[in-house]
Amino acid sequence: MDIKSRIWDFCEHPRHTKWIAPILVLGDAFLCALIIWKIPYTEIDWTTYMQQISLYLSGERDYTAIKGSTGPLVYPAAHVYSYAGLYHLTDSGRDILLGQILFAILYLATLAVVIACYRQSGAPPYLLPLLVLSKRLHSVYVLRLFNDGLAAFAMWAAILLFQNRKWNAGVIVWSTGVAIKMTLLLLAPAIVVITVLSLSLLPSIRLGILAVLVQV
Repeated sequence: MDIKSRIWDFCEHPRHTKWIAPILVLGDAFLCALIIWKIPYTEIDWTTYMQQISLYLSGERDYTAIKGSTGPLVYPAAHVYSYAGLYHLTDSGRDILLGQILFAILYLATLAVVIACYRQSGAPPYLLPLLVLSKRLHSVYVLRLFNDGLAAFAMWAAILLFQNRKWNAGVIVWSTGVAIKMTLLLLAPAIVVITVLSLSLLPSIRLGILAVLVQV
């Protein structure tokens, strides 16, 4: 095999993703550390999240009364529970550096799951480096600590579970993601189509009921 053929095989054959993937995750971990070290944290919603969580933890349960600097609480319950955990871990939100580190770990976990989805589908290796080049994703996770990262992790974890035909687990994880940020409802039509084609109508209805029960 000549050099040109070797390069083409390296770029095209899915078997090479098994060792390219960990290199990309490690490289992106270094990049995340560099971003946290060199680029200032961007205050947009973190303080508001923490103010809202403080009210929730003090006993307030009326959504209209749970507010922060930039407005009222507009996200579902799993968002509140997730950021309540972060509230305790980061000294009531004051330890922003720790928050950034936790979100960097979340970003890397999400990246690993996304790569697993790509590998599961037989994607060629040349696609994988594109996954670590997004300036926007690094900003959303590491600099702004948005809840989009939590929702995205749930979405990709659900996709991976669906790829492996873990239907109940996939629906539970997806529905939990919806309870973090309702934009994940946009996946509902695709999930309905996939489950009906894979399982038939009645099992799909049961999965729909399961998704609703998670919200309850």
